Amino acid sequence: SEWATWRDLRLRSLADAPDAFCADVNTERAHPDAWWDDLVSSTAAHPRGALWSAEVDGHPAGIAFSRIDGAGVLHLGSMWVAPEGRSRGLGRALVEAALDWGRSGGASSAELWVTLGNGHAEALYENAGFEDTGDRDALRDGSNLEIARMVREL
Repeated sequence: SEWATWRDLRLRSLADAPDAFCADVNTERAHPDAWWDDLVSSTAAHPRGALWSAEVDGHPAGIAFSRIDGAGVLHLGSMWVAPEGRSRGLGRALVEAALDWGRSGGASSAELWVTLGNGHAEALYENAGFEDTGDRDALRDGSNLEIARMVREL
């Protein structure tokens, strides 16, 4: 049943902060339940991938995804904290859980992409030790927004 929780939080994240993600809420909402179930179960079963969730008062309120590539780089993404969980340390807890997991899995560095102008997310990542590389890319086709690559050593 974890796939349903992940799906619900992912769709909430895309609806709440559409300019923070490369994915589109309408595209992801169209995926059948079996797609979400496969995503969660295959990631959970993969030794170099993990899905993270955080709760507030027993209710799901945050998510993140991480994976370690063949070069030993931990990739962090799909980070989001629900409005009721903000300013409570959930974002930092999700980042730290992923970084700790990456270290234990042999990752030597971590990287992520953040939408430029998303001040709260940029500050969270900077406070967690990530540095802007200067690398930029378009958020997605048709968007004027840019994303910035941030990295840190583990």
